[in-house]
Amino acid sequence: MKIGIIGTGFITLDYAHRAAESGHEVLISNPRGTNTLKEIAQKMGKNVKLVSTQEAAEAEIIILFIPREDLEISIDNLPDMTGKTILHTNNPIFNLKSFLSTVSGQSSCDLVTSLLPAAHVVKIFNAIEQPTISNDRKTHEKTKIFYAGDNRRAKNNVKVFLETLNFSGVDLAGYVN
Repeated sequence: MKIGIIGTGFITLDYAHRAAESGHEVLISNPRGTNTLKEIAQKMGKNVKLVSTQEAAEAEIIILFIPREDLEISIDNLPDMTGKTILHTNNPIFNLKSFLSTVSGQSSCDLVTSLLPAAHVVKIFNAIEQPTISNDRKTHEKTKIFYAGDNRRAKNNVKVFLETLNFSGVDLAGYVN
C-alpha cells in the first residue's frame, strides 16, 4: 500500500518508519522542504521516498501533519482528494475546548474536514507516550492509537493500516465534538 505523508514531526516520522518496515511504500513530503529529511529517509530504507506534496497526495492513505496557520494554503495546493482517506494527526488525546479552539472556534481537524469535504478525514489521536523511531519493534508493542471519523470504510482502512504498524487501533465511534 502507498502511504503519503504531508508534513513531518515525531509522530509522522514514526508512522513512516513503521510503515516502511511493514513493507508499505512511503512517500514523504514536507511543504517547508525535504532537505533536512534526506538522512532520516535513507535510514528508514528503500521503501521511503522524499517526494513533492502532489506525489504524496496520490497515495491510498495520506497522513496529514501541517501547522494550522499553513493548512488553507497547503490544502489549496493539493490535487482532487475526493474519496481519499486522510489521517489528521494534529489531535491530542484529550479534548479540552480551550486547547483545541481557535479564534474561529474550529479545531484544526474540523478545518481540514471543511477544506476537504469530499475526502474521508479520520482523526488520529496522539499516543500518550512520545513515540520514538527505533529498529526494535518490541519497544512498540501494541501501543493504543485512538481514531474517530464518519466513514466506515475509511476507518476500517485506518484500523488495518495501524495493525500493520503494530499498533492497536481503537475506534472512538461515540466521539462527539
